[in-house]
Amino acid sequence: MKKTTIIKILLGAAVIGSFAYGCRKVDLQDGYFGENIRYRDKIMTLETGRDVMKGDLLLDRSTGPITVELAAIRKWNGQPAPEMLQQVDAVEWIDEFTGQEKTLEELEKKKKKVKRPVFEINKNDGRIIFRKESYEMDSCTYFIDVKVTNGAGSRVITNALEIKVVKGADFEYRNDYAWIVCADYDEACYPYFDSINIRFQKVEYMGEGSTVTFQFIAPDGSVINPKSFPEGSKQKGKRMEDFTFAFRKFDNRLEYDVAYPFNTQDREFEWWVPGATFGKDDHYDMFAAVHFRIFRPGNWKITWKVFYP
Repeated sequence: MKKTTIIKILLGAAVIGSFAYGCRKVDLQDGYFGENIRYRDKIMTLETGRDVMKGDLLLDRSTGPITVELAAIRKWNGQPAPEMLQQVDAVEWIDEFTGQEKTLEELEKKKKKVKRPVFEINKNDGRIIFRKESYEMDSCTYFIDVKVTNGAGSRVITNALEIKVVKGADFEYRNDYAWIVCADYDEACYPYFDSINIRFQKVEYMGEGSTVTFQFIAPDGSVINPKSFPEGSKQKGKRMEDFTFAFRKFDNRLEYDVAYPFNTQDREFEWWVPGATFGKDDHYDMFAAVHFRIFRPGNWKITWKVFYP
C-alpha cells in the first residue's frame, strides 16, 4: 500500500472520529428525555394534619438534572382546587434540633415560619409535599398534572397523580388497663383487685397554644384535686413530665407545656393513684395506662373519669 493511501485513510478516520465526537458532545449536552416518565404509585392517599413527602418519579432513563413543576391541579369533577394551593405558616428549621431542648422558647428559636402552599411538588425530584397545616381541609380526590424538564426538552404529564385527601384524626388514644395492686409490689401485701376503673372520658381542643391539661373526675362527678390524686407513673419513661417542657399543678388540673405533634411514637403513659384516694389503705395503689397521640397543635384538655362499672 502506498504511503499516500495510508495517509488518506488516517485522515478520513480522523474526520469521522471528529464528527462522532462532535455528535457525542451534543448528546451529552442535550441529554435524553424519556417517553414513559411516570410515578411509581400513581394513586396516593394523604391524611390531613400530617406532614408528608413521598412519591417516586420514574424517569425512563432521562438524563439529569431534571426540573419538575406543578402544571395543574383540579378536583375529581374538574373544578379548581384553591384549597390545595392555599398559603400556610410552614416551619423551617434554622438551627439543629437535638432533642435536648429544655424549654419551648429554646425550641421555637430554632424555627421560623414561612409561607408555603399546603401542597407542592419538589422541583428537584418530583416528590409531593403535603403539610400538616391542612387540618381544616375536607376529604376530596384531586388530579395532578406535572411538567418535567431536562436539557433535552420538557413535557406536561396529564393526570400524573390521583391524590385522595382524607380527614386525619386530630388525636388518637387507647385505654389499656387499670389495676389495683399492692403498693410497690410489697410481697407481704395480699393482692387486691376491685371493679374501680379510670379512663379517658373526653379529649377537647381548646384553641391555639402548646399545652395539654388533665382533669380528674370522681365517680360522683366532682373534680378531684390533683395535688392529692395522681402521682404519675413510678417508672421513668412512662411519666408525662419526662416528655414535656414544663409541669404545673393546680387545685383542679395538671398542665404541661408540649411540642406538637405530641407522642408520635405511640408511647404508653401511666397514672398511679394512692389507695386512700379510693377508700383503701396505703398498702394499695391503682394505676391506669393509656396510649395517646395529639397531632394538631393547640391547647388540649383531657378528662380522666374514675368510676365503678
